[in-house]
This record gives sequence, structure tokens and C-alpha cells, in this order.
Amino acid sequence: MANNKKILTCDVAVVGAGLVGLAAVIALAEQGKRVALIDAQQKAVKQKVQKTQEFDARIYAITPSTEAFLKRLGVWAFVDLSRVNDVEAMALWSADEEQSLRLLAEDANLSKMACIAENDNLMQALWQKVEALDVSVLMGAPCRTIHYDHDVVVLDLENGSQICASLLVAADGAHSFVRQQLAIATKTKAFNQTALVANYRIEKAHGNIARQWFGAHETLAFLPLSLKQISIVWAVEAELAQALLNLTDEALAEQVQIRSNNVLGELKPASQTFSFALKQVTANQLIADRVVLIGDAAHQVHPMAGEGANLGFRDVIGLESLIAGAHVMQDIGEFSFLRRYERARISDILGMNILTTGLDSLFAFESTAIKNIANFGMQQLDKHPGMKNILIQQAIA
Repeated sequence: MANNKKILTCDVAVVGAGLVGLAAVIALAEQGKRVALIDAQQKAVKQKVQKTQEFDARIYAITPSTEAFLKRLGVWAFVDLSRVNDVEAMALWSADEEQSLRLLAEDANLSKMACIAENDNLMQALWQKVEALDVSVLMGAPCRTIHYDHDVVVLDLENGSQICASLLVAADGAHSFVRQQLAIATKTKAFNQTALVANYRIEKAHGNIARQWFGAHETLAFLPLSLKQISIVWAVEAELAQALLNLTDEALAEQVQIRSNNVLGELKPASQTFSFALKQVTANQLIADRVVLIGDAAHQVHPMAGEGANLGFRDVIGLESLIAGAHVMQDIGEFSFLRRYERARISDILGMNILTTGLDSLFAFESTAIKNIANFGMQQLDKHPGMKNILIQQAIA
């Protein structure tokens, strides 16, 4: 009986066709690697972002370093820039709005601190670049098992196909199949918070300013969009979130308006409201034999930092750099070689975890003395351009 199993051999197999997975495919294919992209879902991204006034609810604050990376990959040329809005300043308020801190791009001799882009816009740009490359794409192909055969990792798909690769890149999200198959444990911190995400039309101009309020186990962020709109992320304790979700869209808009001290005037709903539980999840290891974890498969962080997507793109930059610098005879799946990626990335990931957990804890203290210290700290920072410059440089890294 003939064996009809389809076997595909490649240098790198990337599992997961999200933003980070697609970026990894492009970065490694541009190095001349034979790359295969595998995803359980059928391709759903629109070929062209529709010219409407309705924005995707999934919004990202892209740092200048991430933008530069996407430009270098040739992806940014496909982004619809009419739907991208620059962030020229950040305004931060402490608990009870007792003290504010404003960070201006011009303070650090920058034209902008970030830009706000939609998931759909970035996805279609990444896909256009992928389709211009010689990449094997297998969509709607769920993975079944992972095993090893001498010097390759073998990925068995439910359709009977088999992928043999020197390196497997897991970019398959927070519930990563690859991570679970390899029994890589995770550390999880539950915040008992839910994030509400929605877009609003605004009465007053946002001035290209990203705004954020910090409270006791609560953050509210306003991200400036074009067409006189904003995207909000409101992280509150789970019980309050449920009460807010029970409101009409208009009533919720009023609550957001009140919480933001009416800074942008009347808010009118411009999208559905979405919600998701917040937790911090970090894989105990970022590599296994011939496997590397990137993006949400490796880490999830609190949205307070606004760094989830940028952190994932920095994973790709780290992996790209490692492989680019390898000797021509280097086995790119070798464990000791991949350890260099893990060592290079762990400090960035842990630093982000400490930052978000620390800020959440600081503003959650009921102690008046602690709150005064937090407010005093923001007040002192506001008076020192040098320290503000350092903060800006950290924010855009």
C-alpha cells in the first residue's frame, strides 16, 4: 500500500500566524532560510483594510524601534498610514488625580514616542510581505504531535502532513500547543482584573497625547486614533468589570468620561466593548531541544505597560540577530546555541513583569503615606528633564 503522507523539510517551522509569528517568518526567510508557516486556523485577515471610520478594537502602541524593525523587513510599506496615529506625548495621573506627569517626545529630541496601529492593518501588511517571499504556508492545519528524529524536530499535522525542521518556533499564543506538548511549565500571576476595550468618538481633540490614569488595582488608558477617535483600555477589578459590562454602551461611555475627569469631553461609542481577564504568564523556559518560544507563547504581561506586542517583536529581533550571526555550519536548533537567545531575552521579559507588578502594587496601597510617596515621586520626576528623558527612552525601547 502506498504511503501518501506528505513530508515537508525546512530549516525553520513557525507555528502561529499572528503578528509575531508572521514577523518571524519574514525575518528568517529574508536570511535565506527555508521557512514553513503553520496555523490551525484558516487565513481570515482582510486583503485590504476597509476605508471606514470604524477602527479595529485590537489596537497596539508601536514603539519607534518596532516601527524601524518593520520598515527594515519591508512590512511598513504595506501599512495604511492614513489609519496610523502618532503619539507625541504621554500624560500620566496618579491615584485620585493628585499628581500628573507629562512626557513629551520633543524632550528627548524625538518626533514621536509611538504610533497607534490596528491589528488588521498590521496583519494585512505582514501577509502582503509573506506572500512576496518563498515560504511554505499551511493554514487550517492543526498540529497533532511533536517528536524528534535524529537532528530534526518533527511536527505531525492532523491532515496527515509532516513537517521536519532544524528549528521549531512557537508563536502560537497564550495557550500554545507547542509549549503544552513539550510540558514547559509556566508561572502565572492572576490580577483579579478584567480589561475593557472599546473605541470612542471624542468631543475635544486628543492632541496626539496618550493618557493613562493609575488607581488601586485599576488603570485607564486613552490611545489617540485618527478621525477624532480614541481607543481605551480600562483595567478594573473583576467584580466592577462585570457591573460595567452590564451597562449599555452609552452608559459605559459616561462612566469612562467621568473616570477621565471629562478630559476629552463627551465620548460616543464607536465600537463594541470587548473584555478579557488579566494575568501575567511567563514560561519557565524559553527554549527546548530545537524549539524556541516567542510572543505570547513565552510571556503575557499586564496591559498597563502597553508592551505586549513590542515585547513579542523584540523576541523576533533577538532570534533574528542570533541566527544571522551564526557560523554557516552552526546547527540552529542546537540547545546550547538557543540558550543564547534565552539568556538575551529573559532580562527584558522579567523586567517588564517587575515593572507592571510593581506599579499595580504601588498604586493599590491603602496607606496614605505610600500614596504620598508615589505622588511625590511623580512630582519630582516632572521637575527633572534628565529623568524624564530616561523614562522616555525606556518607554520607546
